[in-house]
Amino acid sequence: MESRRENVAEHENACARVAVQFGSPWLRHYARGKLRSDRIYSAAYDLLGQSPEPILDVGCGLGLLAFYLRERACPQPILGLDRDARKITCGSTIAARRYRGVELRFQDVEARLPDFHGNIVLFDVLHYLSQRAQVSLLSRLGQQVSPGGLLIVRDALREMRPRYWMTWLGEKFAQLISWNVGAALHFPSHDSIEDAFDRENFQGERRPFWGASPFNNHIFIFRRHASATVPAAG
Repeated sequence: MESRRENVAEHENACARVAVQFGSPWLRHYARGKLRSDRIYSAAYDLLGQSPEPILDVGCGLGLLAFYLRERACPQPILGLDRDARKITCGSTIAARRYRGVELRFQDVEARLPDFHGNIVLFDVLHYLSQRAQVSLLSRLGQQVSPGGLLIVRDALREMRPRYWMTWLGEKFAQLISWNVGAALHFPSHDSIEDAFDRENFQGERRPFWGASPFNNHIFIFRRHASATVPAAG
């Protein structure tokens, strides 16, 4: 019980320390609320915190995951990619001032990806891409996971249930106020994600991940077998 209380306290303190890095009162409020309420940050810490491998955060936004991991004493190099130039500019300023070994880079993930091998996270990105682009991105990222490393995907699935429609409405609202990038929405199915990873090279796990939210989020964890061969960069 004591250990759990300490972990909750560490999480809360990390959220607060990240939030105060933002100069705008609105962004401070957003960052703290997002970090405290979205379980993906503490889940990423549990999955990646003890790994020495570098981390690639595809769709990093403001860099909240990288900052949170740093505030929880994770020293791995972290590279974040996002096509929202406003968020990258804001996050890069904070990273340069406070978080050593964190780089946030403007990049369209449909273009050539940086040369990288390690652990990879892909949170809430796939539904902004066409189905063909989703398959291509998952395939390319799979090739960059190191032996024994993880690719963690979180996204809402295309299922005709109230949670799906709440997710769709939430995304449309975020686009309407220009917080998220404007793009057609193509929510994936669980098969379209899982089929991108062969069992010869990856062990996969999937589970619902909506917590107390109304959204249809699921988490997929793909671990490359330690004996699997990493494809050469081409």
